[in-house]
Amino acid sequence: MNENDLSWHELVTKKEEFLHILRILNHYYEMRGETKSKQFGFRRVLADSDPNSVQIFFAKLGSFEYQVACRILPNEDTESWIHIDGIAEERERLKQIGNTDHPVFSLVCLGDLYALSVPTLLSI
Repeated sequence: MNENDLSWHELVTKKEEFLHILRILNHYYEMRGETKSKQFGFRRVLADSDPNSVQIFFAKLGSFEYQVACRILPNEDTESWIHIDGIAEERERLKQIGNTDHPVFSLVCLGDLYALSVPTLLSI
């Protein structure tokens, strides 16, 4: 699948929640020592950016997989990566066994943000 063939959505609200998820993921990668890539540097700057100075786009690839593309304004630096929504995946597993009281249901996940995003014709 080509990135140009994807149906992109833009996150217009709740950008703070996305940046919070990104900070958690960045911390995980820092703990693993995976900090040398250009993409990690971008994601670190992005996570610390003002929510009003970023654009966040998603394209759904599968049940729990998303292509994420973000732009930091005004320079328009852009990076893209694949995000696997482990929170939504765990919610689905817990629902199947009848456990809907688990704390995972109170966490905001990428699937929740995707549901709030709006279709866009912008090309990434």
